[in-house]
Amino acid sequence: MLELRNTLERLLSFKPDGFLVSSLYLKLDVESRTDRKYLRTFKDLVKTQREYLEKRGLRKDVYSSVEEDFKRFEEFLSEPDNLKGGRGIALFSSSAGGLFEVVKLPYVYKNRLMVATDPLVREIVAIDEELGRVGVLLIDRKHVRFFLMNLVGLEEVVDFLEPLATRAHKFHAGGSMLKGAQGLMKFSMPARIGGPNVVQHAFGEYRFHMRIQEEKHRLFKIANDALMEAWKEHKFDKLVIGSEREDIREIENHLHTYLLERLVGYIKASPSYVNESELREKVIDLLIQKDREDEERLIKELAELEGKGLAVNGTSKVLEQLYMGNVRVLLVPESFTKPGYVCEKSHLPMLKPECPSEEKAYEVPDVVDEIMEFAFEERARVEVVARPELQKKIDGLACFMRFSI
Repeated sequence: MLELRNTLERLLSFKPDGFLVSSLYLKLDVESRTDRKYLRTFKDLVKTQREYLEKRGLRKDVYSSVEEDFKRFEEFLSEPDNLKGGRGIALFSSSAGGLFEVVKLPYVYKNRLMVATDPLVREIVAIDEELGRVGVLLIDRKHVRFFLMNLVGLEEVVDFLEPLATRAHKFHAGGSMLKGAQGLMKFSMPARIGGPNVVQHAFGEYRFHMRIQEEKHRLFKIANDALMEAWKEHKFDKLVIGSEREDIREIENHLHTYLLERLVGYIKASPSYVNESELREKVIDLLIQKDREDEERLIKELAELEGKGLAVNGTSKVLEQLYMGNVRVLLVPESFTKPGYVCEKSHLPMLKPECPSEEKAYEVPDVVDEIMEFAFEERARVEVVARPELQKKIDGLACFMRFSI
């Protein structure tokens, strides 16, 4: 995390001295990596951006610096080894100013290429806040591990074996070969027939299942205690539980209320065999899946809040609320793009070249990128809607408001 903080500090303190900074956010998920689709996406963004840069009347040296930025981006993206360790990436460059920074991300909201007077880093901060700190508990019959995950990686905090989680041979009881294998469930059962220590299989089976139940609940309780200690120390925001046990959801009966409130869901993972990079991927998969499931609730909430005067549906209406600082959640259909303008000094996104003061407006290929950036600046939450049937219910952009007007 320290490395990310240092990178952001370098970007925020950078002064371009009359030149421009190119900021690129690019998806690197499985679909984007297929046949290196991300490269085609990047080249399309560059082609469109060039058309609009020519209209801005930039000085020759400024334009050359931006062109060199695009070249640097392409060279970096063309090397597959540079793209390991993230499902999204943010690149920042100002060739004339000697700036080139890379931030690998678990995801990005939208493919965006912007050329501005400063590095546009607010999406990184928004993703960091949205992801937060994720606690990941892995548990099997006797092995418990606990990790903390954030924007930059995964760190193991707890790893232990429960020594009492031992099991007798299935459906057998008694006999010297089982000494010490009974855990805490040590019964002395008289034989009905035969010699000493001979027990009918019905009793052995019952005893076996009781031992399994006792062992499970003891382990789940110990896992809860370990989680509570970890939460007190690290205050994680979300909890993900990984196991290959079919009865793993019974652990909820043992979890403290604070932990249940943070439980996002379950993944298939064994504490004994999981690879940390694979574990991180599974956790991100789950979080993205939960986010997609939440889209339907957001659209339903949009309709309800519109009726109460606490939401608007339509790009121009959203912009009006943004200018007033009245956007709490911005809803962006993933496929929606729209040309527009940006005021040169105030950086306000506009649908028409009509800045509120006498400043010049320049044209941009997709004003949605600029609106998202403005929403980040206003501390609004951005939700990108991916499901096509739900995108149709949004008229351009929509938002939930902080107060009704």
